[in-house]
Amino acid sequence: MFQKKIIFRADGNSTIGLGHLYRLFSLIEIVKDTLEFIFLTHHNSTDSVIPDKYIKRIIPQNISIEDEPKWLVDNFSPNEYIIIADGYQFISSYQKDLKSKGYSLIYIDDLAKEYMYADVVINHSPYIKEKHYKKAPYTRLALGTKYSLLRPLFLKAAKQDRIINKIDCAFVCFGGADPFNLSLKAVKALLQVEKFKKIHVILGGAYKHKEIYNLENKHSDIITTYQNLDESELIKVMCKSNFAIAPASTILYELSCVKMPILSGFFVENQELIYKGFLENQAIYKGGNMKDYQVLDFVNQIKDILKDQNINAIIESQKKLFDNKIASRHLNIINETIISIGVLCSGGLGLDTLIKLAKEYTIQFVLTDKNSIGIIDFAKKNSIPFYAGNPRKGKGYNFIKEFNIDIIASINYLFLVEEDIINHSNTLTFNIHGSLLPKYRGRTPHVWAIINGEEKAGVTAHIIDKSCDTGKIIHQIEIPIGIEDTGAIMLEKYAKSYYPLVKKVLNDVVNNQLTLSIQNEKEATYFGKRTPEDGEINWQWTKEDIRNWVRAQANPYPGAFTFYNNKKIIIDKVSFSEVKTSNNQLNGEIIQLNPYVTVKTKNGAINLETIRTENCTFTIGKIFSNENRK
Repeated sequence: MFQKKIIFRADGNSTIGLGHLYRLFSLIEIVKDTLEFIFLTHHNSTDSVIPDKYIKRIIPQNISIEDEPKWLVDNFSPNEYIIIADGYQFISSYQKDLKSKGYSLIYIDDLAKEYMYADVVINHSPYIKEKHYKKAPYTRLALGTKYSLLRPLFLKAAKQDRIINKIDCAFVCFGGADPFNLSLKAVKALLQVEKFKKIHVILGGAYKHKEIYNLENKHSDIITTYQNLDESELIKVMCKSNFAIAPASTILYELSCVKMPILSGFFVENQELIYKGFLENQAIYKGGNMKDYQVLDFVNQIKDILKDQNINAIIESQKKLFDNKIASRHLNIINETIISIGVLCSGGLGLDTLIKLAKEYTIQFVLTDKNSIGIIDFAKKNSIPFYAGNPRKGKGYNFIKEFNIDIIASINYLFLVEEDIINHSNTLTFNIHGSLLPKYRGRTPHVWAIINGEEKAGVTAHIIDKSCDTGKIIHQIEIPIGIEDTGAIMLEKYAKSYYPLVKKVLNDVVNNQLTLSIQNEKEATYFGKRTPEDGEINWQWTKEDIRNWVRAQANPYPGAFTFYNNKKIIIDKVSFSEVKTSNNQLNGEIIQLNPYVTVKTKNGAINLETIRTENCTFTIGKIFSNENRK
């Protein structure tokens, strides 16, 4: 059974605020029913805001951020845990140290300043683009509001419509600590605007100022303060409100999901990029840098907003920022990061599948052959450790033995996989084979299927065992063979199926839904390796057999061939001819030259539509021969 656990790692207090904690809470709510986790925070955090239902562990006070990776290894094995971290202390050196110790790492970022070594970086600012990042080649970026860090009730609210007909109830929130006491200044401003009959003030667990409570006592009919609200309580207060003042932090995303006119700005560096993104999308009213705001600044901004006759345009812009797939995207990212994968691959199909895999998963290593230059170049470019060459006699195993690998996937791999490599994965070693096993075991099965006149082929995901293509079947995809399909066309069809099949297997592993079926040996067939010399046409065959033989090996493959006047003639396409044949003609005899060279076969004639030859003049009555056949 496959099961890894997650360490959610963040700190929060009156100095740094609580936003890092709350963002991770949103991810926990997405995975809590399917994956085991612990919440890890430092001794100096305000851990009282961490829900009691979360399993929590405290990092001792004497453990510095520099010492933390070693402490993590001593307490949580990289074989069992991945890490999801949110905080500015997790700089490049920290990420690099964790990766060197074997952890998979997802990092929640909102600055785009550090060089990133994490496997995945999530930044939900609508402003940030890939160009803003410097990162390791393997690092994947999940950017924009489609990766918003939102708790379930806010995701639900984002799908709902809302129209604001009047503004008379304000919502104010400036985060967990509110170091500049902007909450107080905003409330004082709202009291000066007669339209507001109610003011809801959300104060964080790290809020230390006192004056606002005196103001609440004085205006108890208008002002209500709240502290440490849970998700359901918070969204109820938001839904009562029809105007908000909040910074460009997590609270802005949540308010935008509920939808209302929002005066927003920033007062710390990490909020500025989020602010720019929301402003570009016309989803907020411009507040700018609020750090030095005074009461009058808030008053002037509020009065200007109240003059706007097109408030619902802001709400429409907010709605466009979020869709209904946010939770599933985050779950996919986590599931993809949980799996530690090694890939064995060769050729074009191997490269195509490797590229698609690397976009969604972290590839720990690649084994390939020396002639697969594209795969070698891709591995180099993306800093993926690789071994190119024959893996037998321990060479491949010696390269991979230090990697802690959950799954090894073999995709169009040139070599037979030996038991030392097969047994190295923690969970599964599987292969993608180009036939509907147990039929067409062995090499180039799609070519053999065309040669044999099959109407369908397919791809099979199966367990690798010590024999060739005999392991238990995981999944199969059937692929039709069209009457005009060549070997190359079939590979193009295969290319569309290989990655979805690999991904389906990986998803089954993560979700513990893997099912296996034993191959029926009575139906098994085996076909061996083909070489260019095996392509010679036998003119004693039927026209159907010759046609299949030709299209199976057509360009860009070496091609089916025959001989004419001691010259090798490669034929890439033939068709059935209406020309009548006679018993006086020999099989392989040229019986017509226009519009095609037409040749007699055992049961009719074929047209040679596409020929690869130079300086060759054909003559009626001459016979294509096998004179060079050894």
